[in-house]
Amino acid sequence: MNLVTNVKDYGAPSGGDDSDLIRLAIADTETRGTVFFPPGVYILASLITCNALNGVSFQGSGQSATILRSIIPPEIPAERGTPMMFSFARCADFFIRDITFDGNDIMTPGIHNTTLVSMSLCANFRVSDCAFVNGKRFLLSIQSSKRFRVRDNYFLCTNLDGQIFTGAIMLFDNISQSGPGWITDNEVVGAECGGRGVDLFWERNEITNFGYGAGIFSGHNGVGFGTYNWTIIGNTITGGQPARDANGLYPKGIEVYAPRTRIIGNNTYNNAGGGIIFGGRYSIVANNICTDNGMPDNLAAGIAASFVRPSIDPSDSTIIGNICKNIAGGLQSYGFKDGGRLMASARMHFIGNDFSGNLLGDFNKAAGTTDYTWGDGAAPWLP
Repeated sequence: MNLVTNVKDYGAPSGGDDSDLIRLAIADTETRGTVFFPPGVYILASLITCNALNGVSFQGSGQSATILRSIIPPEIPAERGTPMMFSFARCADFFIRDITFDGNDIMTPGIHNTTLVSMSLCANFRVSDCAFVNGKRFLLSIQSSKRFRVRDNYFLCTNLDGQIFTGAIMLFDNISQSGPGWITDNEVVGAECGGRGVDLFWERNEITNFGYGAGIFSGHNGVGFGTYNWTIIGNTITGGQPARDANGLYPKGIEVYAPRTRIIGNNTYNNAGGGIIFGGRYSIVANNICTDNGMPDNLAAGIAASFVRPSIDPSDSTIIGNICKNIAGGLQSYGFKDGGRLMASARMHFIGNDFSGNLLGDFNKAAGTTDYTWGDGAAPWLP
């Protein structure tokens, strides 16, 4: 067994299929060891599976130097959610760094959520300084995993058909609760990010040019093992496409329904849908800049509250210090808008926002909504 295993010593890259050579290198790496990939293009004709492989990490030579490229036949994988290139299951204490995973624009017909790389029931791992490119469905999927960091990576989805669900960083809790996790300083082009989980931090990511859903989205707390305590801070989200997606909706900047969410200091602009939509209780929406969002037919707002009870309810939230307006001839209709159903008991507190400069007005408040307050003090119901 080796502490550092160089795949070159096993003949990779070979000029042909390197899958079995990489498997041999992994098998010969001891716990706390590293599989090292020198510069080169490595061809994967089949999925590489790592099960209960604790403490074995993967180190490349840089995004432009170490490229793992899929040539998997389009008919494989044949099941929903199946990874194409790497699968990590029940692995712990590892990192993946300085590697490009190239999906080679392969798309399994009729299967909407295959993924390039999958983490399931993993813990204490980090993915950094990698690239996930030329994928048509999902790029990196994390399911029922704990204490993970996804940082300083580049994601490129080449499928902008809004009728197909695409995602760059996808979080699931199908087996057990996911989180805590930190997703920071990533660049994402062509796909949304989000999912379900607890104690999740989305910080300083740049998300552009996506055709489905929202740049950052969450489920609500009524399904799975729980979705709450999200922090979304300092992200830039723009370029939600001007065409309706498979749900008949224009792509939005941020769409989060997790209770106790903090949406702070984000910049959402030039998205065909709204800038920010939230629907979780005890949320704080503060110091965001939401400009020039919307289309002529959707009456979009810089910030909107969504009510679809019993699970989507923005009551007891504070909206403070936000700037929501058109600054470059945009189509944003309102600074703030409430919407949905059964809104009468919602409590929200507004402090120091600038909702001027929109096409139709500062504020669109639905009839029958009560318990909205304005002022300089903290909302009385915040914990």
